[in-house]
Amino acid sequence: MLQIAVINESTAITSTAVKQMIPAFSSQWNNELNDVWGVGAAQFTFIEKGITPPAGSWWVVFLDDTTQADALAYHDLTDEGLPISLVFVKTVMADNGSVSVAATHEICEMAVDPWLNTACQDDQGIFWACEVCDPVEDEQYGYEIDGVLVTDFVTPDWFAPRNAMGDIDYTRHAHIPFEVLSAGYAQRFDPDHGWVQVTGAKAKGKKRAHAQRGSRRERRARRWNPWKSSGRFHTSDDGAAGGGHPKPMHPGGRFGTADDGAAGGGHPKPPGGGGGP
Repeated sequence: MLQIAVINESTAITSTAVKQMIPAFSSQWNNELNDVWGVGAAQFTFIEKGITPPAGSWWVVFLDDTTQADALAYHDLTDEGLPISLVFVKTVMADNGSVSVAATHEICEMAVDPWLNTACQDDQGIFWACEVCDPVEDEQYGYEIDGVLVTDFVTPDWFAPRNAMGDIDYTRHAHIPFEVLSAGYAQRFDPDHGWVQVTGAKAKGKKRAHAQRGSRRERRARRWNPWKSSGRFHTSDDGAAGGGHPKPMHPGGRFGTADDGAAGGGHPKPPGGGGGP
């Protein structure tokens, strides 16, 4: 069974509050999301400080913010090539957003497109990025699991212009394939301009709809050439037996990014091989 490590490095939310969300994370993944997308079973485990996450586990990390103040959350790959979801709690709260919706948004998208390279083609030959929560982004479209608000997500029928036969999204707010709701957004590939974003009317004024510097959405739009790799993380027990939560290698108490030293942000680099963008 897939193991997902939940790590709290934020000062804006207690570990108790994060732990209280985990049953909803697990329920949504193993029930609704698995029923619709067939993502398989997963076990979510809170990792206490000073404990090393299991080898090969995927990560969900709660942080205060990044070097880019508008970043709310995004999912990416570690330098081991494993999926990671990042939730920037202070920034979500400052935007009057729901931390649990932000977290489940990234978890669901990480589940369906873990390697961040899936796109689907519409009947006009245009490719759309397989980000299953973006088109129905917003707390108003979500639903509760045992009192925890979680994100809505689109079904495979959202990507099926000719053969859609069922619900377009889980909470039934969308009605036709490739529909972007008022508070949602999506990315499609234009042969002349590369990846461009389609943004709902209400979403245009929200931070979430603007691709955060360093997110996969933003980096997809600006292509690969400018990317620069950063240094990797040390663990809290670096140089000794044992592990811990990842610690930054540079001052400021912030996680390193794929674009350290260049304009823009990126994703944290836990210990391990690799080093790609």
